[in-house]
Amino acid sequence: MANLASKKRSTTAYTTGVWKRPDLDMDLEILTLGMGDEYLDMQAAKQRKAAKGFGGDTEKLPSALKRKINIECLIACCLRDVKFKDDDGNVVTFEEFCDYIRDPEYPDLSNAAFTAATMATSDRETDAKEAEGN
Repeated sequence: MANLASKKRSTTAYTTGVWKRPDLDMDLEILTLGMGDEYLDMQAAKQRKAAKGFGGDTEKLPSALKRKINIECLIACCLRDVKFKDDDGNVVTFEEFCDYIRDPEYPDLSNAAFTAATMATSDRETDAKEAEGN
């Protein structure tokens, strides 16, 4: 018999968010919500709207446009805060971090942001309870 509690998604990951460190080689922590229905619905709507210029086919959207749409949806629906410093040790604000991940010149940061949200999406209620005990 399956343990259903281990299959239930983390309520915290979809309400207040969870801090995630997506890359151990980067001194970066991201407070994020899981990629739930709000993210998926916004992404689909924005891609459908953008696809009107491509015969309505979202598969024909250029990669750069899909990346831009996905990042804006991630910022709007998932990302909440960040703990990060620049090369000189200055604190990077959440707004600055969002500007960095919008810039295609910083793919490691945008990848880390998506990884953090994916990690939160994978959180289960039993994981959260185990973390509280530590």
